[in-house]
Amino acid sequence: MRMLLPERVRRFIQTRALLQPGQRVVVGVSGGVDSMVLLEVLRRLGYQPVAAHVNYRLRGADSEADEALVRQFCRQHRLPLRVARIDLKTHAHGRSVQAVARSVRYAFFKRIAQKEGIDTVAVAHHRDDQAETLLLNLMRGSGLEGLLAMRPKRKLGPRCAVWLVRPLLELPRAEVEAWAQAEGIPWREDVSNANLQYRRAWIRQELLPLLARRLGPDVAERLAHTAALLQAYYDATFAPDLHRRWQEVADVSTCTLGLDALRAQPVVWQHRLILEALQRWLPGAPRRRKVVVQVMRLMQAQPGKRLELPTGTIWRDRNALHFRLRQTARHPDRGLLEPDRPLVLAGGTLTATLLDTVPERLDEGTPLVAYADAARIRWPLQVRRWEPGDRMQPLGMTGHKKISDLLTDLKVPVSQRDQCYVVCQDDEIIWLVGYRLAEPFRVRSTTRRVVKLHWQPEAPLSKKVCNA
Repeated sequence: MRMLLPERVRRFIQTRALLQPGQRVVVGVSGGVDSMVLLEVLRRLGYQPVAAHVNYRLRGADSEADEALVRQFCRQHRLPLRVARIDLKTHAHGRSVQAVARSVRYAFFKRIAQKEGIDTVAVAHHRDDQAETLLLNLMRGSGLEGLLAMRPKRKLGPRCAVWLVRPLLELPRAEVEAWAQAEGIPWREDVSNANLQYRRAWIRQELLPLLARRLGPDVAERLAHTAALLQAYYDATFAPDLHRRWQEVADVSTCTLGLDALRAQPVVWQHRLILEALQRWLPGAPRRRKVVVQVMRLMQAQPGKRLELPTGTIWRDRNALHFRLRQTARHPDRGLLEPDRPLVLAGGTLTATLLDTVPERLDEGTPLVAYADAARIRWPLQVRRWEPGDRMQPLGMTGHKKISDLLTDLKVPVSQRDQCYVVCQDDEIIWLVGYRLAEPFRVRSTTRRVVKLHWQPEAPLSKKVCNA
């Protein structure tokens, strides 16, 4: 067994094309038996591991002892080690500690790989972990893709160039532990792994042993084999069909799903395509049945309706569902405007210039410039995003109109409406930026001085609405 286990790992790595000979690889090392075996096996096989350990500081002296063990082992074998010390309780904020720990752990591994110029991270999941994952996802109602459990190799995240590999995935836990004992590999037991309040621990400690007693000792092997078969069927049939249907309904350039094409799909595929859009365009958003149901309702709602999610927004346009990732703005979305002092805002820059004479032409052929009577302006002006209930008296009209109705009349796409600014004097709107000047502030025959308002967007306005 002492020679057999590394050889089995080597063959699995070659068969699944997990690593190249002698490759540098980040190895997630907790101090438990699985990760310590993985680190030692990869070292013996001639790879160049960079160990990465996360100390969550959840278990007091035990957490410190885990870190000390990993440090000592890496020092003894002259292996580079990177350590993150994190107070996980401050990150959790009432969320699942295990889920947050996993997110923190993989984010750290990814940072180390990118910093070191390494394209692969290895973790120590084995065959028993695979069986546990299949059962866990089955009980969660995860659907077909949940039953695929863990793949030997996958990308570490959306639009990420770093791969995640699992070289021990075909080995049973008992064989890993036996090899560690035979080779004198040190490790520490995490007592939280036996805490039955965690579902995975309950599956490991109670459900799988019960299944083994009733169905045979190789039940974990058969469950892992089921996951492997499903992965093969998925890759051969489901994945190509998903790709074809995705091309039929999705416009990746605008992050939209066409409503007619989506409605033409069977309902089960509508659900799956919505999940695909969430994964691609709103990474981090909950990919749960409840969210899918909310998006399905949005398909039947009036244009303009939207669904706010933690990482972004989905809204219904006339013919499509738009998915927009929430961005952290580099600039504010409100401020005070004064003459000759450009106001930099999220999305563009607004300037006001005082002119001593009235230009011969007030129409410059672009809605991004407006001229107002300077005598009617009191500085500074307030600039902000428009809000529900805002009203103005558009140029050429005698009455007031809601901004929301004005944007609808101008056929401004729903995706652009909440990005629109208004320039205000006290509570009165002077200019719906890029679209309409207010009638009370127009240039008259008696006007002597004018204010030139100029909006310079970071991205051009839609051609549909550049006719104001």
